[in-house]
Amino acid sequence: MERQMIEKKMKLYETITVIAGVLFLSSFIFVFIFQNPIAMILLIIPVPMFIISQLKFKKLSVEFKENFIQPEIEKLVDQAVFLPKEGLSKEFVYGSGILKKEDRFGSEDYLEGRIKNKRFISADVHLQDVRSNGKTTTVVTVFQGRFFEIEFEKKFENDVYIFPNFLYRMSLGRGLELIDVESIVFNKKFDVFSKDQHSGFYLLKPRFIEKLLEFHEIHKRVFYGFKDNKVYIAIDTRKDAFDLKMFKAIDDHFFKEIKQEIKLIEDLIDLITN
Repeated sequence: MERQMIEKKMKLYETITVIAGVLFLSSFIFVFIFQNPIAMILLIIPVPMFIISQLKFKKLSVEFKENFIQPEIEKLVDQAVFLPKEGLSKEFVYGSGILKKEDRFGSEDYLEGRIKNKRFISADVHLQDVRSNGKTTTVVTVFQGRFFEIEFEKKFENDVYIFPNFLYRMSLGRGLELIDVESIVFNKKFDVFSKDQHSGFYLLKPRFIEKLLEFHEIHKRVFYGFKDNKVYIAIDTRKDAFDLKMFKAIDDHFFKEIKQEIKLIEDLIDLITN
């Protein structure tokens, strides 16, 4: 599909969304302010209009990624496989140990390949918690961002987890102990868990601590897990990668996001290896 056709369809679905919103608001005013029961019929119209436009827009976003994002990724990543409609399984994500199980799980934009001769897998992950007090139910986004698995040659002696400070104290219940390092600044920003002090201290050498703090200045909510010869990293960005956005033009920022993703993986590899 040509870019002009995608932009044309975008405008169509945006227009339908606006019309649905105006109809819903108008019907709401007639029903609840003017007490006009006939206007109840009008409330039925905008809801399916809105739902259909959103579903169509989502499908269009996938077509955009398949036609324009995928070729760009293949230019930059060796052995690249990009599957916009596919994601990681909940078993894979939760098996890493770095994210807690939540009520709702979603994943898409699967990407794998090799960068700096390291095999990696990544995808968008969206976790939501459903909270109810008996009267009302609220859906809260707990995590929304990119999840990475990067494979290294060297095997880690014991599992080590690094979480944003105070966020995952529940890890103490998994037979892990909280480890404080010599850096006071680091201890204020991160909690480190492992089966023994030695594993944590062996990994968290001064230079590595310094690099983690530098990375923290760019990405505030990052979860790390070091298991066997793999490193799991989850970065809470509160956005979906590569997706089209309603009422936002298709411009170079989409292609900048691709390069930012590749640069991020390179930075993560450098973070571990150098």
